Amino acid sequence: MSRETFLLLFVAGSATLAVWVALCLPRIAPKSMRAAGIHVVVALAIGFVLAPAMRLVPGLPGKLSVLAALFGIALPVLTYMLLAGLWLLQLFAGDPLAKRR
Repeated sequence: MSRETFLLLFVAGSATLAVWVALCLPRIAPKSMRAAGIHVVVALAIGFVLAPAMRLVPGLPGKLSVLAALFGIALPVLTYMLLAGLWLLQLFAGDPLAKRR
């Protein structure tokens, strides 16, 4: 499998997790634009330090340490970034999931 294919599948899996959290746990979504904006800013800040954090994982580039970095750091960060964006889009759209809360 090529590196690009793996990256695409990794991001698609992260997006799937973000959509699942947004649909199954609508009560944790921010209720105001300000709160959603704060989540987006925090997600961007965390994303900004993602690359340096990945380099701090001991033992890189071993297979086990790469998997630990991907699934222990990158997956949660990417999922949160996509979830924050999804929450912001929900608020812009008039929160169509409000009926589920």
